[in-house]
Amino acid sequence: MFDSAATDAFQSQLADAYAVTCRERDWITLHQEITSVGKQIVCLEAREIDLLREAEETKLYRRMGFPTIYAYIESVLQHSHHVATERMRVAHELLELPAIAEEFRAGELAWTSVRELTRVATSKTEDAWLDAAEGKLSTDIQQLVRGKSKGDLPTDPVDPKKIRHRIVLEGISQEAMMLFKQARNAAADAKGATCTDDELVRALAGALLEPATQGSSNKPRHQIATTTCRVCKQAHRVGAGMEIAVSPQELERVRCDSEDIGDLEREEPGRKLQRSIPEATRRKVFVRDKHRCVVPGCRSTRFIEAHHITPRSEGGRHELRNLCLLCDAHHVQLHEGVIAIRGTAPDNLVFELPLVHVGD
Repeated sequence: MFDSAATDAFQSQLADAYAVTCRERDWITLHQEITSVGKQIVCLEAREIDLLREAEETKLYRRMGFPTIYAYIESVLQHSHHVATERMRVAHELLELPAIAEEFRAGELAWTSVRELTRVATSKTEDAWLDAAEGKLSTDIQQLVRGKSKGDLPTDPVDPKKIRHRIVLEGISQEAMMLFKQARNAAADAKGATCTDDELVRALAGALLEPATQGSSNKPRHQIATTTCRVCKQAHRVGAGMEIAVSPQELERVRCDSEDIGDLEREEPGRKLQRSIPEATRRKVFVRDKHRCVVPGCRSTRFIEAHHITPRSEGGRHELRNLCLLCDAHHVQLHEGVIAIRGTAPDNLVFELPLVHVGD
């Protein structure tokens, strides 16, 4: 006997299976089209780079009434000034990087990856960088080049001083923008010179993170947690969900005036914070130096740190004669070797500043 219900069910199953097959095929086709378009975009970006370099060499932008190639790019292609600058930087770098340029033009290496690789690769190292970048996302390549200089290899150690970040602020009201510019001007006035973006961020962050009693001698500005790396002995600073490597010079600066919260790998119930400088001694130094940086000509009374004139690593002790106050900017410069201080505090200090010797 013919079972119409069973036949209908079977046909329904076939229809469902066919629909699934069609959907899967459509998804595959969609993916292929997306990747194809993405590759075409990369090829077009590479072509744009080549054409812009030619436009610069032939002075096309002048024929079109623009003073610079960057003004031409911003107007004709509607790129931001930052993008225009990066486009031309990469265009110049690719002249010396034929292997990277070839992969870029073939659509095999995305613009963001090319942008990062050209910061570090040279004609001698580009093959090594291409090998290291193979199969990696652009975000991975950004991490790969971070902390490296032009000519470094992917296997070279990271220099924390070379790591830089970009901050983008959006949705800023006119009033907030005005305050931001005023803050930059105030930071520049306090420094007595132009204020870089890095210095501005330090100043703004410091103003929020500084204890309520500005210039207080009660609490050091840094805390140290001892982490144990059995291999590289690399020190790190931790905060706001980030862990950043610090140089030996930076660690020595932080150790000048800090609280040690202990070894993170050991259980130490009830352990009290150990300050690098006894609280009573630190208070006396702040009062003696009038809560201000002792470097001649510096007017800073904010973000003040105590400094060991003879470093602790060289046997310097927590004695009043071996301690003086520095603003964070001069403290950084001192541990980076830009300036030097010797002698004894407070009356026999000799300052060695760039092009100036004070106290001799």
